Amino acid sequence: MPRPELHRTLVQAVVALSPQTGTGIEVTEATLDLPLEIVAGTRDGRPVIGGTAPQSRWVTGFMPELHLARLHIVRADLPASHGDR
Repeated sequence: MPRPELHRTLVQAVVALSPQTGTGIEVTEATLDLPLEIVAGTRDGRPVIGGTAPQSRWVTGFMPELHLARLHIVRADLPASHGDR
């Protein structure tokens, strides 16, 4: 089974942070550290990056290499916070 395009995986991670409607919870900032299996390929002559969560949390010699992605999300209408983000 081919991996989904990386942007689809990242959107799913952001949606997972979204509280259900009517809970009164509001997420204004979040940082996600995501282990990802990332592959590059082409489709119709154009580059495509695929990425998903790892198949297993165990490190083995035959699984694809993992990359740690850090995704920092801030609500657009908030002023920028301090720090190296």
